[in-house]
Amino acid sequence: MLRSIFFRRMLALLLLALLLWTLLTAIIYSFVARSVLTEIKVNELLPKAESVAQLASRNYFRNDSYFNELITSSLDLFDAWIFVVDGLSGKFLNTALPEAFTSSESEILEQIDSRMDKLLSGSYSSLWFTGQLKSAQTDEMLYIGVPVYLGLSNQNPVIGAVFFVQPLTELNAGLNSMNIALLASSLFVFALMIIPVYLATAKLIRPLRQTRNVAMAMADGQFSLRADVRQKGEIGELAMTMNHLAQSLSKTISDLVLEKNRLKQIIDGMKDGLIAVDSDGKSTQMNQMACALIGLIEPQISTDIHQINQPLAKAFDEAIKSGRPITLMLDIQNRVIRVQVSPLSDENELIVGGVALLHDSTEAVRLEQTRRDYVANISHELRSPLTAMRALVEPLNDGMVSQEADRQRYFNILLREIIRLSRLIDDMLELSRLQANALPIQLESFRLSNMLRDLSIKYTPQAEEKGLKLQFSDAIERCPLVYADPDRIEQVLIILLDNAIKFTPKGGLITVDSQWDDSSVFITIRDTGIGIDPSDINHVFDRFYKADKAHHQTGTGLGLSIAQEILQKMNQTITVESNPQQGAAFTFSLSRYQADKT
Repeated sequence: MLRSIFFRRMLALLLLALLLWTLLTAIIYSFVARSVLTEIKVNELLPKAESVAQLASRNYFRNDSYFNELITSSLDLFDAWIFVVDGLSGKFLNTALPEAFTSSESEILEQIDSRMDKLLSGSYSSLWFTGQLKSAQTDEMLYIGVPVYLGLSNQNPVIGAVFFVQPLTELNAGLNSMNIALLASSLFVFALMIIPVYLATAKLIRPLRQTRNVAMAMADGQFSLRADVRQKGEIGELAMTMNHLAQSLSKTISDLVLEKNRLKQIIDGMKDGLIAVDSDGKSTQMNQMACALIGLIEPQISTDIHQINQPLAKAFDEAIKSGRPITLMLDIQNRVIRVQVSPLSDENELIVGGVALLHDSTEAVRLEQTRRDYVANISHELRSPLTAMRALVEPLNDGMVSQEADRQRYFNILLREIIRLSRLIDDMLELSRLQANALPIQLESFRLSNMLRDLSIKYTPQAEEKGLKLQFSDAIERCPLVYADPDRIEQVLIILLDNAIKFTPKGGLITVDSQWDDSSVFITIRDTGIGIDPSDINHVFDRFYKADKAHHQTGTGLGLSIAQEILQKMNQTITVESNPQQGAAFTFSLSRYQADKT
């Protein structure tokens, strides 16, 4: 408790109050009590002085033994010195002064003489005053003067005066004793009040400390602590207010945490990236999608946006400075990111930061480019046969081909171009139906070796006609049952074999091999043809894509796209490995038949 500032202040306040009370009481008492006690002393000596004055009027400066004895013994009789003054001659008759005041007799006579005129004027029936003696180390002196009349009537002329002179030593001693007693009583009261003050202060401090503990707990995020509300008055009201504040803050912070978590879940679950910065350009919010889009491992909060991405930082600076949204496209790690930066304002319409939404537009850009390429490829593929057909039909229509053999040759060329155009349209429709899920996939178990044996019979003559060797590995015969759509798998094999024969020069070798594990079977068609350039290998499955940029090779450029689409519909994959002039190897997977499949 002694360490309590409140207790020390209460104790100091009590001490100060007592000291002030003692000091003010002593000062006021000194002034008031001195005057009162002096008047009491005057009222006590005045009748005696008047009695002596009456005696002096009868025996005025006469040789009267009684009067002389009275004056001589005045210190014993009246506890005062008597000075009788002749108003006519100015003579003094006074009591013999003690040895300590002998040197001050003239000074006393001077002070008496200074008041004689008032008494001799007849205007005063008495007077009193106090004076300090300079020649004696004593307190003030009390002077009481009464006039001496000629005769006993106070209507007669004043012929002199009688002064009683008394040192105020006793009076001052009494005053000092009272002051000492007052100070002693004040100190006693102070010592006596320490315990009540201690107990009262402890009673006051205890709920205040509890209230302080509640406030400290709230500052640390703990809102379960409560203050004692049993105290009456303002302290109890303060405790109730603090408890209400703790409860309200607990609910408010709980709601804020819930909203923060909900907002965080929403932001983190967004498919778009979000980055928010303050007016200083430091990040205040960043979700995982934003990190993925701009190439960060984890969100960087309170980081200068200029250290994260310069183009994005410039967009933030411009949006905050201009107060209007900014849109830009960023190319980050081969991805096209559309960024829209908007300024953030507070309730006073002052811009305090900015927020950016990042959207991965790579697929949209690629889709748009694919659409353009698709239209361009269709136009190119359709224009070639139509141009050739027009070049043949116009001479025939104009009758410029007169020989029957020439007309027959023109008709044969027209037929091939029509077949080529029909095949292109069929492939386009086939690919569109596959992508639109218009062609059903009928899964069933079958033996792949039988299908490959039939294809061997069909394609071996074609390969030999081009001077190629088509070879099927022995593993084909041991290949386990597969679970797929046999018609679609045959279509995939035909596409791959057609490409292998088409792009393998004379004397080349085409092999068909198989491998399997517990869940899948892998078919590989490998050739020793011209191969695929590394810049083209990632695009071989694109529609209308041909490694032969001049399109000298026959074909629509849709076969591999159709093959990939078929396999994807059955949740299978197809890959390619190739080096220029070293051939290519296409491998696709099929599900191995399990006994529990239906």
